[in-house]
Amino acid sequence: MKKSTIVLLHLAGIAAIAGGYYSFDSHQKHQEEKSIKAEVKKQENAQPAHMTRLAIEGIQNKHKDTNDFRAPDLSKTDLISSDIPSSKQYNPKTGQYDKVVAWDSWPVTTPDGTVANFHGYRLQMALTSLGRRDDGHGAKIGLYAQKISDKNEDISSWQYLGDVFATFGEGRDKNKEDECLDSIVSEWSGSSYLMDKNDSTLRVFYTNAMPRGGDQGQALTTAKIQLEPKQGKDWSSGLTINHEKASDHKTLFTGDGKIYQTAKQATRYRSVGDSFAMRDPHFVKDGNRYYLTFEGNTGTDFHPQGENNFLNADYYGNQKEFENETNRLKNPAAQAEYDRIYMANAAHGKLELNKDFTVKKVLNPILTANASYDMIERPNLFEYKGKWYFFTCFFGDGYSSVYQHPYTIKKTYLFGYVSDDGINGQYKPLNGNGLVLQGAQQDPYFTYAYLPVKPEKIKNDEIIITSFQNSRTFAPSYLLKLDGHKTKVINDRVLSPGALTTTGKTFKSQPQHD
Repeated sequence: MKKSTIVLLHLAGIAAIAGGYYSFDSHQKHQEEKSIKAEVKKQENAQPAHMTRLAIEGIQNKHKDTNDFRAPDLSKTDLISSDIPSSKQYNPKTGQYDKVVAWDSWPVTTPDGTVANFHGYRLQMALTSLGRRDDGHGAKIGLYAQKISDKNEDISSWQYLGDVFATFGEGRDKNKEDECLDSIVSEWSGSSYLMDKNDSTLRVFYTNAMPRGGDQGQALTTAKIQLEPKQGKDWSSGLTINHEKASDHKTLFTGDGKIYQTAKQATRYRSVGDSFAMRDPHFVKDGNRYYLTFEGNTGTDFHPQGENNFLNADYYGNQKEFENETNRLKNPAAQAEYDRIYMANAAHGKLELNKDFTVKKVLNPILTANASYDMIERPNLFEYKGKWYFFTCFFGDGYSSVYQHPYTIKKTYLFGYVSDDGINGQYKPLNGNGLVLQGAQQDPYFTYAYLPVKPEKIKNDEIIITSFQNSRTFAPSYLLKLDGHKTKVINDRVLSPGALTTTGKTFKSQPQHD
């Protein structure tokens, strides 16, 4: 054999060996990528946390030796609640300004849930109507701005800028069919974001309420709006909404009928109606991925309502509770209670979105309340110190067995859950059973629509809880301390109404009592 032939064969052998190593590395990389994708898919399809019956019935015991979960008593503060002074609209018929009341509110945040600094302003949106609260006949989202440089967080610092949308569906593409926007009657709660701190646009998510012929039509909806300085390019001159530049107004999701119930699937069981929900969209960004949580109900293929609510011990809290309760409910005397439990299937769902704010994936819920509640509200989700915190609020009166366990009557609640392994991980109840805050449903100090939010600067692990007072104005903001799987309401003081920082003026208070 010639020397040149030997060299060629040797080189060919090296190439083959090198090829083998290259093939092995590629295979290993492919397997790693496959494993990561499988883990992501597993997390996305994680089973939800459950708001169990045992958790609700254990609320009273949580207060035995602590005040950590009691809301501040606003009747014991030296803070006098008032309407938002600037919240008025001019009435050309009378030549007078009519009062605009505000209830469910939410701050404009960055995509990670931190209160945004919009060109020197903090912004809040709220549901509004003229004179008194009116959810069903023309509720509108209003915009309020607070100038940061004024260093004033009194309720008078919030300036009302008017309706976010001058007309229903403003900024939609009229060349595209959108049956839901065609039918809108009221705008309900949502969330709003400054996607780019250098931009002058906001991304808004909200609920399109469109009751039609007895069906409880609701749709998750999104749009982009633009704000501009009142004078030229001087942001310090104030803000105005440029309604002509509203865009990308569209329906996002109305339910898939399998994981999440649709309005047409809402039904009755004997004397109990179905409280349908497809509302309260809350956006959050995790890395490069967009997610949307929302209030809904479980669908026919995933933790459905009905007989299933009497077959799953997870809804009850433990096996003993499950057996005792399902046996008790067989008694004909418990029929009314049975029927309410039968219908209870509230859920807080989750979607992954594309970058154009359309649905990419329909994911499993974060939380269900099968057998306990048919309505839980205002989901909020954010990351803090490597953990993902999830919150929801609800009325104690809505518990399916409230007449058998009357402690929660005329009370309002904030519950929370936490995941140690990412946004798509398994959520566990905070404080053992989920209880974060209990408030009294008592005028004139009634507060609700609790929304925990991250201020721009967090001190002592304390975040803010915003809410409304008496369905007409911003309530004093509360402080909530986060400590891993535990929380504590700071109830010896409150912040100014609508406050979005933890460092402003405080007013002495004390815990509420039963």
